[in-house]
Amino acid sequence: MNQKYSLEMRERALRMLDEARADHPNLMTAVRHVAGLLGMSAETLRVWHRRREIDTGHRAGVPTD
Repeated sequence: MNQKYSLEMRERALRMLDEARADHPNLMTAVRHVAGLLGMSAETLRVWHRRREIDTGHRAGVPTD
């Protein structure tokens, strides 16, 4: 599968999202803000965030591993 974004970009975007959460009233406004700064789709960042929550056990679901 061809990946549009590198693993480093994904990690950077998720770090930025973590930092931006405190400045926004909810997750989606923070997602839209960070995605706009990075020039990516808000949906891409939202999916990455959800996948990280599942993989770390903070959300129910099947982990990537």
